[in-house]
Order: sequence, then C-alpha cells, then structure tokens
Amino acid sequence: MTIGQSGRVNGQISAQRVLVSGRFEGSIDADRLEIVASGKVTGEVSVGQLVVESGAHFNGNSRIRGDEPPRQLTHDQPAEASAPEPEGETQPDEQPGA
Repeated sequence: MTIGQSGRVNGQISAQRVLVSGRFEGSIDADRLEIVASGKVTGEVSVGQLVVESGAHFNGNSRIRGDEPPRQLTHDQPAEASAPEPEGETQPDEQPGA
C-alpha cells in the first residue's frame, strides 16, 4: 500500500509493504514500513522492517517482529588514503643498523 505525498489516511492498515510519503495516523501491521522524507506517521506500528528516511517524521510506538536482531545501516565513508612510505627512509624512532 502506498500513501502518496498529498494523501492523508486515518485508521488501521494491514499489508505486506507500506510506503508513506503523505500523512498517516493510526496503526500499521506490515512486513515492511517505509516512511520517506515527506512522510509523517503517528501511531502504533508492528512491522518486520522499519525504514525511516532522513527528514521523515515518526511519532508513536513501534514493535519490530522477527527472530533476527535489528541491523543498523551506516553510510559508507571512503577510507582515508595513506601515502606509502618511500623506500630507504627510516622512521624517526628507528635506528639505522638496529
């Protein structure tokens, strides 16, 4: 089920997948709930997966179903490149010939 950007729904939803980009108030029972940046959800949710995009609003209580522990997604940060050390130079704390 999709609630579009201009959509407003009050009530109960039971669906496999729910995508909210408008406003919802009530209770949701779903395998997956996604609230995108323009979405606002107020109420009780019981879901297998909950995705709340940056800028979205969620005000209520949630229960995540399932046996697996929740995953925390992180934004991939580029690894800092370190310049290779030139050959033949010693480190300041190293003694030549030691």
